[in-house]
Amino acid sequence: MQSFKYAVSRADGVSHRGRVDHVDTRVFRNDWKPLAPPPVGEETPRLSVSVVIPARGGQARLDLTLASLAEQTYPAHLIDVVVVDDHSAAPLRLPALRPARCRIERAPDTGWGVGHARAYGAHVTSGEVICWLDPDLVAGADLIATLVRWQHVHPETVTLGSPRFASDQWFTPAETARLTASGALPGLLADARPHAWVERLLHSTTDLCDADHLGFQAFVGSCATVGRALYEAAGGVDPALTLGHDTELGYRLWQAGGVFVPDRAARVWHLGPATPNRTRVPSPDFRAEVLSGFMPHPRVYREQAAVQESRVPLVRAVVDVTGVRYELVRACVDRLLSCSETDLEVTLVADWDGAGDSGLEARLVQANYLSEPRVGFAPVAPRTGFPSPYLLELPVEVGVGRETVALLVARAERSRAGLTELGRLPGITSPGVRLWRTRAVARALRVRRPGEDLALVVAEIHGRYRTHSAPVELIDLTALTVGESQQRPWPGLPAPRRESVPYDVPPPPRRRTALRRAAARLTRSLRSLRRR
Repeated sequence: MQSFKYAVSRADGVSHRGRVDHVDTRVFRNDWKPLAPPPVGEETPRLSVSVVIPARGGQARLDLTLASLAEQTYPAHLIDVVVVDDHSAAPLRLPALRPARCRIERAPDTGWGVGHARAYGAHVTSGEVICWLDPDLVAGADLIATLVRWQHVHPETVTLGSPRFASDQWFTPAETARLTASGALPGLLADARPHAWVERLLHSTTDLCDADHLGFQAFVGSCATVGRALYEAAGGVDPALTLGHDTELGYRLWQAGGVFVPDRAARVWHLGPATPNRTRVPSPDFRAEVLSGFMPHPRVYREQAAVQESRVPLVRAVVDVTGVRYELVRACVDRLLSCSETDLEVTLVADWDGAGDSGLEARLVQANYLSEPRVGFAPVAPRTGFPSPYLLELPVEVGVGRETVALLVARAERSRAGLTELGRLPGITSPGVRLWRTRAVARALRVRRPGEDLALVVAEIHGRYRTHSAPVELIDLTALTVGESQQRPWPGLPAPRRESVPYDVPPPPRRRTALRRAAARLTRSLRSLRRR
């Protein structure tokens, strides 16, 4: 069986199908309070829901979960419950008390763990809304109706339930079904304790309405709902993560523009103590050594990692080098790679398969940076930095100062702006330096009307911060003299490993001929490798 690493292959966190394609309601940052779903019982349910429950053993607890789901007030014909058996020693079975549409799917042998089971559960279901539940939860009768009402009013919402821990209570499946149907569970379990860490985060952010770039940390995963289109836009659960998969999924849902709504009325109860597996709080070591490679935020964990290896950079810089001289590209990119913000990767955009003189320049650029792990090549500029939190647009004629990128990120995080800009340099006609917040752009692309300026939409839904650039922050590369172009980018830094070549003087014919020959040899070598 083939791997299903992510639900879909998306590079920008923006879905092209389903309800999330275009959204009329514009939510400012994560202020979900203006959304007004009808009270439970007064709504008209229309969305189908797939409830995914990963389980390994624990048949007795699973029986209680399914008994409570059998008494949900949400229409039974819209609920599909799938229990993913994560290689239990004794295969799980369906109890007598269960929802009308309920089945067990055995996880494939391509992997194991809760993340793998969750990913497979989403893969084999088709509901418009995915509901995650742990296999040791007892749900109130209105749980699914309470959670899913938010997806009815806004398809980008990610609804977070309110798990409680009742360590001294235990029921039979029949008692669970009866107490759920009668609405007596909240009263019997009134002393159950909430998730302390999540409660502190909600309290400090006004239930996430004032959340900053770390708001995704409220996503626990034991009880939550998300629209399938947004789930697929974010890339789905990473089945390779045996721990921390819900935290990492929450990070990507946040970058994809999800509106996180903690609904305290969506009560579920763990019948048992608040173990680390249930509270879902990864240890600091696990965050630093594993999760930090997938998530640049919180930055403190990446800084504490013993080995600085990351799959997702904090900033993805994009430089359009179409038709630009090789020497000018080098002057721009080398400054980016040498700046103080090292958690950065560069994407160079050009027609890399083109022919003629412009194709020659492109091949020279590729040859120069093929061995640089922080430089990539693309024929079209990415629309967002997903899954990176920031996308930096930099004109190739502009060189950054040593602290420019770090200052831009600091200003963006301090102001919480969706777009942070540095003013244009005199004589440069291209747009100024722009730092886009991925979360803001992903959502703006879905609410933007035809012909509407993207920057204005981002400003409306996430804010805009403009500042004039100081002389040390930006430099006009086209104004450098031959001698200046050969100097180090900044005093005290090691000289670039490649010899600087002046780019404001046309190369002599002999130099051009030599470059053509070098490019031809590179092309032949690449063709030979492809044939092998």
